[in-house]
Amino acid sequence: MNPLDSFVADLADVPAIVGSGLPGLRRSRYLLIHIEDAQAALAWLRQVLALDVVHSVEQVRQGKPGRRWWQREREDAPQRRSERVEESVTLAFSHAGLRALGAEEDPGLPFPSAFRAGMASPLRRRLLGDEPEPWRWGDAGEPGEFAAHVLVAHCWADGATPAPPLDPAALPAGLCVLSVSSCPSYVDPMAPGAGPAMYEPFGFRDGIGQPVLAGLALSTFERRAREAAGAAFEDRVVQPGEFVLGQPNEYAERAYAPSLMHWPGGRSAERGFGRNGSYLAVRQIEQHVSTFQDFVAAHPALQGGAALVGRHAADGRSLLGVARAPNEIDAFRYLQTDAHGFECPRGAHARRAQPRDALSHSVARGIAASKIHRLLRRGRVYTEACAAGGAIDACQGLPGGRDCKHPCGHGLMFVALAADLERQFEFVQRNWINGSRFGDLSDEPDPLLGASARRAFSVQGCPVGQRIEGLPRFTTVRGGGYFFAPGLRALRWLAEGKQFGGG
Repeated sequence: MNPLDSFVADLADVPAIVGSGLPGLRRSRYLLIHIEDAQAALAWLRQVLALDVVHSVEQVRQGKPGRRWWQREREDAPQRRSERVEESVTLAFSHAGLRALGAEEDPGLPFPSAFRAGMASPLRRRLLGDEPEPWRWGDAGEPGEFAAHVLVAHCWADGATPAPPLDPAALPAGLCVLSVSSCPSYVDPMAPGAGPAMYEPFGFRDGIGQPVLAGLALSTFERRAREAAGAAFEDRVVQPGEFVLGQPNEYAERAYAPSLMHWPGGRSAERGFGRNGSYLAVRQIEQHVSTFQDFVAAHPALQGGAALVGRHAADGRSLLGVARAPNEIDAFRYLQTDAHGFECPRGAHARRAQPRDALSHSVARGIAASKIHRLLRRGRVYTEACAAGGAIDACQGLPGGRDCKHPCGHGLMFVALAADLERQFEFVQRNWINGSRFGDLSDEPDPLLGASARRAFSVQGCPVGQRIEGLPRFTTVRGGGYFFAPGLRALRWLAEGKQFGGG
């Protein structure tokens, strides 16, 4: 039996966020909810689930041939035609949030230590290299920080009206909320020649080269990428257990699924409460756009910032010479093509965040080593003011909203999915992003996200390169947390609350 058969069979249970960033739903906001009344929270969860806005991967990716990703057929009403999904919600819980709901861990199948402690805990923050000052919000209840128990990632289509239970001003008593709005200007569902595209406040296309989950039907644009990339497309294909618990991973094992007491699905590390769920590493990252623009303008060797990022701005093409056409946007390898960094600097953000084949002297071993640290990114740009004025949530996405002198985007609501927070997110953040040594580089953390006080950046060249000292901080973390998005079956069971005194 093919190990992937179980993943395909479970797609109706896997949260939609695993299968798509939903670029067709340009409007979005994040609700960070603190639970003061467990009964009120459980009643609200049941109300949200009754809206039919919490979707599965099957609904957004596994449609019949010829239908677009946003169309689906209602299994409970086969006589009705396919309908457009105009609203989608992902619900995820911090460890403290599960406790606030009254849930009790199964001591034989506990949650991993990173999730239990929380990203905002002093230990995890030291491991991640974060500054000690208080954040705006966190998942660990640290003094001065809003304690986030539930994360609601809410997306809806232009012109759609969000369901009232998801209005941050209408949440029931017993729930406190911090709302973070997104700007639709940075989401282009049909970029010329590139398909769906996301952009970030520094002006660069974002989210390129996402992992492709083995066993999941390819989207139209993934099929085009496979045709353009040839054999190199397999570099992107990753086993689903790297992001979905209980499913086969790159070690040919099933990703560990923790459980809660009284969970009816079975007491095993493959079928616990966590099966088909995913961990979300969430960080609110403020981007200092004017600082970035002024610095790169003063240093021509940075090519307008492209050398720092590792890609050209508008279309996202790599700086490598082999990627000169849009349809080759992700068909390249660093070790094989640019080992010395003469085309794309070895410390560029794109190389550090995804080293591809550069982790070994062997291309095949390097790709295999990279896959066990991959992340699925599903974040969006957040805003604190609309460039046109007026209410933030009323922003419809100005044509120049991301290009004007005072852009709408304030920073990135970074959301990364993983099955192992320590091996994936924390390893990347600690070793590749914040590590002052990367390859043979010294005192050079990631130029965009690195938090080290000693900051420099080398632009390799032949016969000589250039080392730029004194890089300012281009980003600052304002909040963060680890959340768990359960499979849909587990989410419905959790909302019932009968197993721990709710309902």
